[in-house]
Amino acid sequence: MIKVIQVISDTNIGGAGTVLLTMLQNFDRSEFDVSVVLPRGSALIERIDALGFRYIETEGGADRSLDFKAIREYMRIFKAEKPDIVHSHAAMSARIAAFLCGVRIRIHTRHSTFAPHPMLTRFPLRQICGLINNTLSTSIICVSESTKENLVDMGTRPGKIEVIINGANPLSPAPREKVDALRAELGISESDRVVGMSARMEEVKGHIYLIEAARILRERGFRDLKVLLIGTGSTEQMLRDKVREYDLEDTVRMPGFVSNVAPYLQLMNVIVNCSYGTEATSMALIEAMSLAKPAIATDYGGNTAIIEDGKNGYIIPQKSASNLADAIEEFFSSGRCAELSKVAYSKYICHLTGKIMTGKVEQLYEKEYKLRCRK
Repeated sequence: MIKVIQVISDTNIGGAGTVLLTMLQNFDRSEFDVSVVLPRGSALIERIDALGFRYIETEGGADRSLDFKAIREYMRIFKAEKPDIVHSHAAMSARIAAFLCGVRIRIHTRHSTFAPHPMLTRFPLRQICGLINNTLSTSIICVSESTKENLVDMGTRPGKIEVIINGANPLSPAPREKVDALRAELGISESDRVVGMSARMEEVKGHIYLIEAARILRERGFRDLKVLLIGTGSTEQMLRDKVREYDLEDTVRMPGFVSNVAPYLQLMNVIVNCSYGTEATSMALIEAMSLAKPAIATDYGGNTAIIEDGKNGYIIPQKSASNLADAIEEFFSSGRCAELSKVAYSKYICHLTGKIMTGKVEQLYEKEYKLRCRK
């Protein structure tokens, strides 16, 4: 049995945490002995415990990729546990500790995409970044081709990188009566055309462009449009202010954080992704596809690997409310909703399930184990 320690620095449940939980639900526990190291009090602990996995809490490293005090703590854990593999998620301290402890297999997942500062792509910083990544990790998982491009631009050897697109476990559809009750609670009629987003309310997620698109569409005569914005974050109050400023209170619904997004997604005809930063592979889009929901998404990051323009949704330029409004109008006027939905679900089943993603991670573990550990 291969002994694996997963390390995550998150105290909340974000994209990396969701991916980790998905893997835990799908690992072959007859082949892999998996435990998790994470900060004390992390919101992930309850869910990890419910899945029956052992976890070790740390005092350091909370929400910090590099915490020098945490390095010694991680080293003590790795020396005591003697793992075959340390798999880190945005935890530079754990990568350093695993290297210093001589852990043979050190895998790191890069969960985000962003254009590197030009200085990081030129001598000498490119060589320094490349040396760090090439030395600390025996393999690096990138969750999109755009993420791989970022790392290669900063000096990481392409041969170090394995692209494994995120996958998600299927959402369980809510009963019809629950969806109808939610529809009534939100003041949405069966004849309304519903678009929505499920994302942290941060600037780079681009919620403002959907609000502005709603204003454009109202001016075009779309009186039956409803917009669902699910989530909370630093831009929430600004977005609420814009809804009032644009007189869209009857159009936009902002229910805040919800623990079960399935019934909200079931109300939507199409899900929207307006990201222009950090989006590598959107779990929200994949989960929506498990409910056969097509999407309108920007051309940023890994969105184009999930959404094929004209097949299971539409791809639009970043930061363009007018292009988004045009795509929404095209979606509802084309009569292709059923066709796009069918393709979205088919792509999910064939390529984007949590089981498929985890299987690829397991194959990487086995390949590395045969190469570095097996005599």
